[in-house]
Amino acid sequence: MNGYKKDYKLETKFHEFTDLRDLIRTSAEIYAEKIAFITKIKMRDEAKKIEYINTTYRELFDEMNALGTSLVNLGLKGEKIAVIGENSYKWVLSYFAVACGVGVIVPLDKLLQKEELKGLIERSKAKAIFCDQKHHKEIAEIMEEGGTDLELIIGLDYIPENGKSIQELLDDGAKLIEEGNRDYLDAEIDRDVMNFLLFTSGTTQSSKAVMLSHRNLMSCNYGMNCEELFFPSDVSMLFLPLHHIYGMGGLLIFLSQGIVNVFCDGLKYIVQNLKEYGVTVMMTVPLLLENIYKKIWKGIDKQGKRATVEKAMKIAETTEKFGIYSRRKLFKSIIDQMGGKMRFFINGAAALDPVVAKGLNDFGILTVTGYGLTETSPTIASETYRYIKPGSAGKLMPNVEARIDNPDEDGIGELVVRGDNVMLGYYNNEEATNEVLVDGWFHTGDLAYFDNDDYLFITGRKKNVIVMKNGKNVFPEEIENLINNLPYVSESMVFSRNKASDVVLWVKVVYDQEYAKEEDKTPEELCALFAADLDKINDSMPSYKMVKHFFLSERPTIKTTTQKTKRNDEMIQIREELEERGL
Repeated sequence: MNGYKKDYKLETKFHEFTDLRDLIRTSAEIYAEKIAFITKIKMRDEAKKIEYINTTYRELFDEMNALGTSLVNLGLKGEKIAVIGENSYKWVLSYFAVACGVGVIVPLDKLLQKEELKGLIERSKAKAIFCDQKHHKEIAEIMEEGGTDLELIIGLDYIPENGKSIQELLDDGAKLIEEGNRDYLDAEIDRDVMNFLLFTSGTTQSSKAVMLSHRNLMSCNYGMNCEELFFPSDVSMLFLPLHHIYGMGGLLIFLSQGIVNVFCDGLKYIVQNLKEYGVTVMMTVPLLLENIYKKIWKGIDKQGKRATVEKAMKIAETTEKFGIYSRRKLFKSIIDQMGGKMRFFINGAAALDPVVAKGLNDFGILTVTGYGLTETSPTIASETYRYIKPGSAGKLMPNVEARIDNPDEDGIGELVVRGDNVMLGYYNNEEATNEVLVDGWFHTGDLAYFDNDDYLFITGRKKNVIVMKNGKNVFPEEIENLINNLPYVSESMVFSRNKASDVVLWVKVVYDQEYAKEEDKTPEELCALFAADLDKINDSMPSYKMVKHFFLSERPTIKTTTQKTKRNDEMIQIREELEERGL
């Protein structure tokens, strides 16, 4: 199907690392002079030159040791240390140095407001924080206001007043090691205690602090290495925020296999960056892939080549029956739109529209969806080059057990999992921990089922399910996937409103303003178009799943940094919009 061998026997090529330090040290030995990270520096001279700094795997390990040594020498052994900022090599370096022999790393979401940040810093009891210049002002104010344990700011890309720069610490650490200091180098790492404290998405009050260990992360890393196919020539672009375990988990896989890692300049520069670095692999989210796919077909239709592309797909399908894989040649012009070398998208954070998943694979780009949570470090299941079924979350990782709790007549129930990837618990929240961790099994809060081929299908969050008056369950995500596939829809959110003695389904539809402009469609025309399309969608549904009302909006839904809609917060915005419209 995808041009790869049936089975690469990956499980024979990898072992589980003891801890993160073991992973980085091993890669430094095997891939010593190979580039681990490429950092782009935009010069501030008149010519606006661009410089690229290459960091090898050996340099990564040496600089981690230098920084860790300096932090221990500052008296931070055993403390919690936060990090906030844009994805960068020095951000990664601080994360690794703290977790591999100093104390507990606390990565923070760079998009949080000051009061939310202050709340998380206070809750984590962080003594020091690595911070980029962009966030310096609010972090300095938080420290000055008091109420937290914060004592030291370390600048990632600047020299903070009354603080230290990371470069100063690197220089000091290298000197200490040269003089024989081995406090960090010889530090023992207990793989079963908390060294990573991650906050889940949500407000300061509702977000939970997840305690993860080296065993947790290395278990997930091993499972993914045994299943997902990478090559030494791969180049990965770090698009996802690294404070999130999904983005960091991907980076650890790439580093364990000696892959080159580059940083994305921002959403609007993605295509440029793909070409600039010759990117072949990318961890991503549905919103990006669905937008890419829509734009591909928009371009095809604009050139009047839909019939040609559909014919090429039939040719590709026919030749594969004879063992000939021709997709990347047939669809070279499409792959060229993504830099020319893109071969592998890994989707996570939410389900990918099956049409998009199949479509990208049909174009010759291996596209898989994985599933997991912060509490499971994160991966529980994933599609792979061997196992692809669009719409599914793939198969369980080889070192994860799972069962469906209290399944209904369709086999749908809460997914419960067990394995070394499951968290230690929630920090300072025994009650919440005991709710989800029962007899060693973690209750995910997601409703799911396994099909006859052992593929996992996630039907929605337990807390998002809409229960109709007849007792039937409606999974809003299922309907949203169908609506989001419409070319003029950016995103949607299905919700319910009570009407007399009934529960009525509504949907907010965020329309694509670029589409409206290009197609010269007014909001009124789009409204009529969607009404017709909604009728078709409803016709494919049982009556209790039919959406009875909708409204079009220009306002995007309120999201987490992994682009998942924060439904509770969004409902507040929806109520405001409904009130404004008199609905």
